[in-house]
Amino acid sequence: MQFIVHGLQVLIQPGYRKFIMIPLLINIILFVILTAFMVQLFNDSFAWLLNLIPDWLINLAPTFFDVIDYIIFALTLILFLVGYGLSFSIITNILAAPFNGLLAEKIQKEAGVQIPEISLKTLIWRTLGREMTKLLYFIKYGLLVAIGLFVLSYVPFINLAVPVIAFVWSAWCMAIQYLDYAADNNGQSFHSLRKQAKRPYFSTMGFGAVVAGLFMLPIVNIFVMPVAVAGGTRLWLQKIANTDELEVIEIKQINTQT
Repeated sequence: MQFIVHGLQVLIQPGYRKFIMIPLLINIILFVILTAFMVQLFNDSFAWLLNLIPDWLINLAPTFFDVIDYIIFALTLILFLVGYGLSFSIITNILAAPFNGLLAEKIQKEAGVQIPEISLKTLIWRTLGREMTKLLYFIKYGLLVAIGLFVLSYVPFINLAVPVIAFVWSAWCMAIQYLDYAADNNGQSFHSLRKQAKRPYFSTMGFGAVVAGLFMLPIVNIFVMPVAVAGGTRLWLQKIANTDELEVIEIKQINTQT
């Protein structure tokens, strides 16, 4: 939570408004479209799940299946909120990637980090390419997670953990999504970032969980992205960039000793 607060503190400073307005407009348009689509999809999916239970079975124990209806509704709602938040974040980040990269760059420069100077055109293509790399990662492993959750959903009692597992996966995706802008600006590969992000595990997952939770909230999710970029940049600077520097020092010490 502290990095979200730090991100918000950064954005209220003068000079950051231009990095927020266009992504905010993108978010508003996407919010209307995606929310309408997800609400309809949720209603259809919930009705489909209820129809899987035959009427004769419901008539045997109507009170019991009333409770089951509430459980199915709650689990379906949680899963859709997780999917809604993750989808909203991924799509908005693809569309607003150059602005997010510039925002992370400004924060890093003001923190005294030296970043290679490149043209705006190069930055746009680089950040869009990086978003495609992340998207492929999310799709590849997201499908594996989805298949695993689908299988677990048929296991009694264990299926209650399905929304929790889905949220943990979403938190990880959110964390590396918003850590990556600072990493990309400094030439750190996406593979390296994923490896380094696991070291401050609780900081990374705590940050990702807060961001994922905020993206699940309609209206609130419109304003989350720039705060998450700023917070992720601060997290990268304080936890991951320092980790890289320690590794370099350790390698130099080893080389000196040998």
